[in-house]
Amino acid sequence: MPAGGQRRAAVADPWRAGQPHPLARTYRAALAALQRLCPHLRHFGEAGREGPFGLETHAGDLLALLEQLPCGPVHLAGWSYGADVALTAALMAPERFRSLCLVEPGCPGALDEQGLATFMADAGAMFGPLFAQVQEGKLPQAVASLIDGSGGRGGYFASQPVKWQQAQLAEAASLPKQLSQSERPDWSPARLATLTLPACVVLGAATRPLFALVGKALAAQLPHCQLKRIDGANHLYPIEQSAAFANTLQEWLTSQSAAR
Repeated sequence: MPAGGQRRAAVADPWRAGQPHPLARTYRAALAALQRLCPHLRHFGEAGREGPFGLETHAGDLLALLEQLPCGPVHLAGWSYGADVALTAALMAPERFRSLCLVEPGCPGALDEQGLATFMADAGAMFGPLFAQVQEGKLPQAVASLIDGSGGRGGYFASQPVKWQQAQLAEAASLPKQLSQSERPDWSPARLATLTLPACVVLGAATRPLFALVGKALAAQLPHCQLKRIDGANHLYPIEQSAAFANTLQEWLTSQSAAR
């Protein structure tokens, strides 16, 4: 758990639905020099299933957890929906964090009108099948569609190791909540300009347009933000290349320690 003193703490927000367990083993080894906290969000993993579902709710839960811990500001990292939660938490309470690493964020709040139109076109292609499958109660099929869309090709889900398929299917009940959430945090340019933390956006060079649009917009609008592109990687880079991803995170954290 994070603690005070000279050691810097890395808080890895719960990445993506169903995926913390196998991935955690990899980056735990890569980040052995740091104290780490890898919480489950409400409605995911071993966390409770009661209460609302949304970015501000999850960000508030994370901040409440940090209040209970004997630590100072921490480094915060998140992937996909976890990156959206991480940014929302940093905007709500920037004093709680040393730096911010956003891996493939997906909330369109920072996009202009033209960017949002392109985002919605790609989101329709990716999420359209999910809405129909969720409405029909076909949650396992919806999970497969989500992973196929995230990986950029049909059959991606079935091609994964069984451990990943099982972890993703275990979170199937969260999909209706993900698709129906209504919380819309303020990610306007004016609000983003107030966040002066060192930040990094990590994007796969082969990711979907919707994630690329969001990541580039955030990197341009956050005052002290680097954009790091991973050659040949898609949205599921942290799964496909987990050791390389852990090294990317370690390099970022090392650079922040050196900067101080």
